[in-house]
Amino acid sequence: MKFGKRRTLRGQITVVGGLARKNLIASDGLINFGLKVNSFQVWPENGPTGGSDNTWTGILSLDTIPAGTNMNAGDNRQFAWTFCSVRGAPTPSVTQANREIIDPDHIVNRDLFLTMDNTTDQVYNYLIECQVVELTDDEAIVTIIKETSQS
Repeated sequence: MKFGKRRTLRGQITVVGGLARKNLIASDGLINFGLKVNSFQVWPENGPTGGSDNTWTGILSLDTIPAGTNMNAGDNRQFAWTFCSVRGAPTPSVTQANREIIDPDHIVNRDLFLTMDNTTDQVYNYLIECQVVELTDDEAIVTIIKETSQS
């Protein structure tokens, strides 16, 4: 593997009914280039106001995942998670600190999905820092097999 430039993916995702999904990268057919995710952050557009509580769970995956499949480390499609819980009343306070967990042994070389599940309805920002990775043919085949296999 040869590491190249750093890239960022950032934007917003709207959660309705506690769930949202977004395809952040679609396959470009170039299997010898991928991305290694180094940082994954999610935060609400509007912090807790008016006494409201706010909880979010963000999951990065290599394929779509069904609702209710939160933070399943046994699912090879999932490789990064972030979660937080904030109490809004009487004074805003963090009850569970914003936490990110990233499997360092995953390379994205086809699709990348962001799923928000069991999350308070509103708009969330995301920022994903990646590093471009150049793969040999053998390494590319292994990453494709890894992203589709189940443990």
